[in-house]
Amino acid sequence: MTGERISARDIQRALIWRISNGVYHPGDTLPSVRKLAEEFGANRNTVNKACQELRKLGILEMRADRRSPVVTRAAATAAPLDLVFQQVRDVIWQAMLAGVTRQQLLAEVTALIEKVYGESELRIRFLECNPHDSATLSRDLSRLTGVQIEAGLLDELQQDVDAFAQSSDLIVTTFHHLAEVLQTLAQYRDRVVGVDTRPSSETLLRIARLTKPRIGLVCTLPDTARSLKYVILSYQPGAQVATALIDAPDDVRHLAETCDHLLVTYNCVLALAQLTDRRPDVVIEFRIDDQSVEYLRERIREARLAKAATHRQRSVS
Repeated sequence: MTGERISARDIQRALIWRISNGVYHPGDTLPSVRKLAEEFGANRNTVNKACQELRKLGILEMRADRRSPVVTRAAATAAPLDLVFQQVRDVIWQAMLAGVTRQQLLAEVTALIEKVYGESELRIRFLECNPHDSATLSRDLSRLTGVQIEAGLLDELQQDVDAFAQSSDLIVTTFHHLAEVLQTLAQYRDRVVGVDTRPSSETLLRIARLTKPRIGLVCTLPDTARSLKYVILSYQPGAQVATALIDAPDDVRHLAETCDHLLVTYNCVLALAQLTDRRPDVVIEFRIDDQSVEYLRERIREARLAKAATHRQRSVS
C-alpha cells in the first residue's frame, strides 16, 4: 500500500485528523486545492475527490463566498474516530466476502499498521542546561503532545553537531536557549523548535499573596532573573525586588538575610539549602505555554507527513 501514490482516502483521513486535532476549526477555510496537493504529494483531482467525500459526510461544505471548502459546525461534534471505524468496518466486510479468515485479516492489518506508523515515527529531543529541567519539561511535553520526547542536555551539541542533528527529526528547547541552539545548529535551523515556559498558576497565586515589600529572588541565569522580576512586579507593583544567582554564594546569603520574602526557582532549591537555613516562601515552578504546545504539535504533524512522504517516494522509486 505504501508503494502506491497517495489516494483520496489517504487525504480524507489526514484531513479528518487535522480537524479532530484542532488544526482546522469549524468555520475555517481549508488551504487551496493546489496547496493541499503539494502538502500531500498528490494531484489536485485526488484532493478534490477527498474533499467531495468529506462533504458527503457533512464535515466540509462549499460556500458562495469561499473558493475552498469550509469546515462545518457539525465537524466539531462529529467524532472523527467514528468515521474511521465506519471505514474499517466496510473493509472488514469486504474481506469476509472475499473469503479472508479472521486470523489472516488480523495478522495482515496489524503488520500494516506497524509498517505505516513506523515509517512516520519521529525522534524528538528536548535540550536544557540541567538534567532536572530537561527531564521534567520533556516529560510534560511528552504528556501534552502524546509523542515520546527524549530528555537531553545542551552540552550534547558540543560533541558532534552534525551527528546529533542528523539523528534527530526535531530538536526542542526553551526560548531562553533558543538563540544558542540556533547558532550552534545553523545548518539545521528547520529542525529546531522553541517553546515558552512560564510560572505555573499556583506559583503566580503564591506571589500575589505576598504581603511585605522586600522580595528576594534566587535563580540560575541573568535572563531568567530579569524575566521573573518583571513577572513579580506585575503582581506586586509596589515591591522592591532584588536578585541573586545561585552560583554567587555570598550574594545568595546576603539576599536571604535581608529580604522579607525569599523566592527561588525549583532547580535551585537544593543548592539554596546548602547555603542558608532560610526556607523559601515561594518555589517557582514552570509550565509550558499552551500556544507553544499547539505549535509543537503542528511541527510534529508536519514532520510526520514529510517523513511519510519521503518513505513513500523511496518505495515508489
